[in-house]
Amino acid sequence: MIRDLTGRRNQIYFEKIHPSLPMIHRPRFLAAMALAPHMRPPVALRYAMWTQVCSVTPRYHSLQEHFYARARKYAESDEMKGHGENMITLAHSQAWSLIAAFEFKMMYFPRAWMSCGRATRLCQMMGLHRQDGAGLDVKQCLPPPRDWTEREERRRTFWMAFCQDRYASIGTGWPMTIDEQDVRGHGHFHSCP
Repeated sequence: MIRDLTGRRNQIYFEKIHPSLPMIHRPRFLAAMALAPHMRPPVALRYAMWTQVCSVTPRYHSLQEHFYARARKYAESDEMKGHGENMITLAHSQAWSLIAAFEFKMMYFPRAWMSCGRATRLCQMMGLHRQDGAGLDVKQCLPPPRDWTEREERRRTFWMAFCQDRYASIGTGWPMTIDEQDVRGHGHFHSCP
């Protein structure tokens, strides 16, 4: 029963949310969900995805605040493990972007600003703003991408954080986190893809 509900929420996510927040590679995510519990995508990401689902699905609407609180709880908990190294993952940046998107939607602007900042800083820590640049001279927190699909998921995660950073700054007048001059290797600077 729980697995069926989880599968249904994931299906709704990719049908209704993914087209406007296209960061997560569906086949790889769903394949990872079938792995052993410790190898699945982080719980924070799953709850962030389901929060989005609840916000657009009347059947699950009453669960959106509950799932939102859980998404934040697990993301913050992962920050506190060890020395924080467990949070430096693509999935955690994606989770914070999804949390921020929900917070913007609900007009929780101070939280959205901070969540957007977390997503953006994680992207910067992982070097996603320079992933396609030549002669990288910064410490790499992520191993090289296994294939084109993984590289593209990294690109999309970066651009989502970039767009949210711009949106947050336009809406509040607060400063942007990402300097567009620091974005390397994505071709000429454009608006969000």
